[in-house]
Amino acid sequence: MQFFQKAVKDELTAVNDLILAQLESNVGLVENIGHYIVDAGGKRLRPVVVLLSSLANGYEGSDHLRMAAVIEFIHTATLLHDDVVDESNLRRGKKTANMIWGNEFSVLAGDFLFAQSFELMVETKSIEALSSLATASCKITQGEFQQMQISNKPETSIEKYFEVIGKKTAELFGASCESGVIVANGNVKQQKAAYDYGYNLGLAFQIVDDLMDFNNNSNKMGKNLGDDFKLGKTTLPIILAWEKSNSSERKFWVKTIKELKQEPSDFNKALTILNKYNIFNECKNKAQEFISIAKEALFELPNTKFKEYLVGLADESIERYK
Repeated sequence: MQFFQKAVKDELTAVNDLILAQLESNVGLVENIGHYIVDAGGKRLRPVVVLLSSLANGYEGSDHLRMAAVIEFIHTATLLHDDVVDESNLRRGKKTANMIWGNEFSVLAGDFLFAQSFELMVETKSIEALSSLATASCKITQGEFQQMQISNKPETSIEKYFEVIGKKTAELFGASCESGVIVANGNVKQQKAAYDYGYNLGLAFQIVDDLMDFNNNSNKMGKNLGDDFKLGKTTLPIILAWEKSNSSERKFWVKTIKELKQEPSDFNKALTILNKYNIFNECKNKAQEFISIAKEALFELPNTKFKEYLVGLADESIERYK
């Protein structure tokens, strides 16, 4: 457990209890799938962000627990849907729900979790938080559509890539932090600062996630090495490599990413090209830029130990890639 998780250990336990209570359903299979994906764990980063941002503003109530559970339900629902779209077979080191129960049940379970998130959200009686998370949920879906549209297209612009991950990943991080400040009655400037922190943290998080596909420690993150490459996903390393590649190397990207005509040796060849152009360091430097912006945004929040935990969480997110 990371230091920032230990700082809200009791709150996270309460959030997990709330999640389990909300998973109760008259339809046993829905409950089973929900338990399976939620119990798979992960660092619960988004709920942690909610808790830390609310406590950084001196919150003493319990609505931040509900909001953290809401965020985890939304995130988990998107994971269920993602795995169906990507035809994934591994998530956090375990078989994906769609591999066990099939696509139809996985999609319906994701829908159930979305519905549960908004039912729980209403209990906070915060129109502002509801608006923030509803907007984020809509943008996540838009991002999913746009990601499918740029898939297998290494020629995608960097601007389009950041637009996609901004919606698909960063929005929920932004809304997580913002909603924590909202329930703590933070002012408008603090809410905006919290959103900016979370959004830029989310951008950096996704870049590092892209890098993990090419890292030997990927299985520690519950990913198979080269999964994104095999699916022809358009990630930042691929886009940057395309921009720098010569004509022969671009033919390789067309064959492997656009046409998905891959041979066993192609992944190592991709690594060779990426290393040739120093792509990994370029990606890490870009992620660090977003982390710096995120930390600067925290200036508006009160100077508390929980604010320092948010700073530490941002720094730690870069360290996932080794």
